[in-house]
Amino acid sequence: MLAISCVLLAAVGNVTQAEKQDIVCPPAILASTTVATADGWEPVGGAAEYKLEHAQLFSGHPSGEVQVRPDESSRDKSVVTQWRLNPAQAPEFWIGCAYRDTTVLLARKLDTRLSRCIARYDRTNGPPPGHLQSLTCS
Repeated sequence: MLAISCVLLAAVGNVTQAEKQDIVCPPAILASTTVATADGWEPVGGAAEYKLEHAQLFSGHPSGEVQVRPDESSRDKSVVTQWRLNPAQAPEFWIGCAYRDTTVLLARKLDTRLSRCIARYDRTNGPPPGHLQSLTCS
């Protein structure tokens, strides 16, 4: 009976706790701009590549623009940003990949069983907080 209880507890533990997820933001996106023109003017160009800048966490869908403030700690050449996902704060959380020089954001809804996300940045590369090296949620 003890062996069956241990197996059952292990199975229940897997249901209540989400596995570690490495989230990979695309390093760059290609986006085009729509321009409303004035009489006598013609838009030229409009498509550009935008490089990954940083990760953002949202309580609820990102269209609501409610960002969760991270805990941040700096080391010599790196910055580690951590968010705690509190279900009492919001029914769902979304992670977003933000890109330099554009308002475009790639977003994904997170599993409700996740309790934290950690982003690691290289401070020696790119604007603050630096180049996003990894994004992991567990």
